[in-house]
Amino acid sequence: MKKIFGIILIAAVIVAGATSCKSKQKVTEISGANVEATAKTNTQATAATMTATTEEVEKTRNEKFSLAEGETNSAAFNNKYHVVVGSFSIQQNAKNLQRTLNSEGNSAIVVVNEQGMYRVLIASFNEYSQARERINQINTRFPDAWVLVQK
Repeated sequence: MKKIFGIILIAAVIVAGATSCKSKQKVTEISGANVEATAKTNTQATAATMTATTEEVEKTRNEKFSLAEGETNSAAFNNKYHVVVGSFSIQQNAKNLQRTLNSEGNSAIVVVNEQGMYRVLIASFNEYSQARERINQINTRFPDAWVLVQK
C-alpha cells in the first residue's frame, strides 16, 4: 500500500511540474512597446528633493545646567552656545569621554542638568553659527552632536 501511494505521489509531482511550466496566457504584440523612454527631469523638483534630504536637522535644547562635581573650567559659561557630544546618566561615563577628548587636544567639560543627566561639552561659542560649524566638523565621529543653550 505504501509503495502504491509513493508511486502515485511521485507521478502527481511530475505531472504538476510538467504542466506548470506551460504558459496559459496568449502573447500579443503591442505596437510601440519597444520604444525607448526619454528621461524628463524637473530640475527644480530634483534640487528641492536634494536640499530636503541633505539639509541638516537642527538639534538645539534649552536646559538649566551647572558644572559637574570636580569641574573647574567656568570660562565656558561665558558663552551662550555649547556643543554636546555625549549625554550620560552616570558621571563616570561622562568623565571617561571627557578624558578621551582632552587627550586629543580638546577642552571638554562635563555639566549636569536638573534631571541629573551629565552632558559632555566639546566646545562653547557666542554665536550659534559657530556652534553649528563645529558640529559639521565633528559629525562623522559624533553624528548626534547638538547645541545646548543655558536657560
